[in-house]
Amino acid sequence: MKQFLFLLVFSLLFAGCSAKQDALHVTPNSVSALTTELTHLSDTVDYQEARMFAYEALLYPQILAERYGLVYPPTFHNFLINTGLKERGLCYEWSEDMITHLKNLKYQSFDLRWGVANKGEFNEHNSVVVVAKGEPFRTGILIDPWRNSGVLYWAKLGDDPEYKWVENLERSRYYGTIGE
Repeated sequence: MKQFLFLLVFSLLFAGCSAKQDALHVTPNSVSALTTELTHLSDTVDYQEARMFAYEALLYPQILAERYGLVYPPTFHNFLINTGLKERGLCYEWSEDMITHLKNLKYQSFDLRWGVANKGEFNEHNSVVVVAKGEPFRTGILIDPWRNSGVLYWAKLGDDPEYKWVENLERSRYYGTIGE
């Protein structure tokens, strides 16, 4: 009973730490910067499609943050999920929702892959990786909405200072746009 009361009081103290949706927005500069990164993946990437992808990749995390009732920081949100106080918003759930949404938009210039860092460990992290159509995983750009609580973090796979990413082929095939 004491643990429950402590958890309840602790949760109420941090209830004001929810992510403010008006502070999360898609800026022309962020769309332009991500579009540039996407077009550098290959000469075959269509600029207009890259721009649409960038816009969706930046906007959709904000929609998910609202759906999840996101609380900042993401590790505290995870704590609330793991204790049953929140229902959704772990990194793999962000990845499932992002990859499903982006896949449904049927981009012709891109394949979507599932990246994982520290697989099977306490600090495992999952995210979506976008590559030019037919290109290998290691050439991709990480699109990680979890890390910054609904504000998209992106980087070339080798440029991420926090994680070393590998492909989860099973999930790439299941959720992504690559064949068997």
